[in-house]
Amino acid sequence: MKILEGILGYGRKKPDLHHGEDLLFSGRYQEAILFFKRVLEDDPQNIHALSGIALSLEHLERDKDAIAVYRRILSIDADNSDALLGMAICLEKTGRFEDALSWYREELKQNPGAPDVLVGIGRCCFELKQYQDALQTFESALRFNHDYLDAYIGKGNTLFHLVRYEEAAQCFGKVIELHHEDAATWVSLGRCMSHMGRFEQAITCFEKATELDPGNVAAWFEKGLCLAGWRRNTEAIRAYDHVLDLDPACGAAYYERGYSLEILGRETEAAKCYEKARLRGYLSAQSRVRYHFINGYSFY
Repeated sequence: MKILEGILGYGRKKPDLHHGEDLLFSGRYQEAILFFKRVLEDDPQNIHALSGIALSLEHLERDKDAIAVYRRILSIDADNSDALLGMAICLEKTGRFEDALSWYREELKQNPGAPDVLVGIGRCCFELKQYQDALQTFESALRFNHDYLDAYIGKGNTLFHLVRYEEAAQCFGKVIELHHEDAATWVSLGRCMSHMGRFEQAITCFEKATELDPGNVAAWFEKGLCLAGWRRNTEAIRAYDHVLDLDPACGAAYYERGYSLEILGRETEAAKCYEKARLRGYLSAQSRVRYHFINGYSFY
């Protein structure tokens, strides 16, 4: 990882930084920050120490603080590749996608064709609903790295939003081929299958996801929608019950549970569910279930 290379300072021997690096790599991030700050007392422009602080802050999910440190690095070395990438990543994580996109593009000038940078650009374009740009960027990343999981996931998500479900399913299938233990990808593949009317395959995908991750709320919810669309409402209710066990505040699950109860003629129970959905801010007057077709709606 380039940021780590910057911290290690390959080609330069800095014994005074070794202890800080050990703290960072062993997950003792607060101690690492204190150590690198002591280095800065003697050398305020020590980029390796600043990089160590920034990366430690990232691990502590203090992305805004990390951004400030990366800005300090760039004030010393405007072309520092590690800081450019760090800025982009932190801005993306804080939801500042337009700003992140600018920094990713600056980093791409330093490292043309870098797959991780291209994927970052693709993710930002996706969040900004620039789906065609996102798709092209993910495809570019895959030309440089044919087995890049994040690029396949990003491409699959983009194709899904472009209503190209068959192609999206192929992307998620590739991810599963390379890393079949990923529950989230099984959910994504299941959504594609449900959109294409392949309900039995969709349910198999959702069940695989819950086997891998029994706490995956999206998998249980999507399974419930699929079962309800197949008129298997008793089973759908059990799936929604799993959702509510995991997330009692999920208004969408209460609403869909109520809908299945209403279909089964259990109107009193259904009314209670609708009321609970309303109290949790879910005010829809229409179920997301579609008979013979499911629109893949997910609360998550």
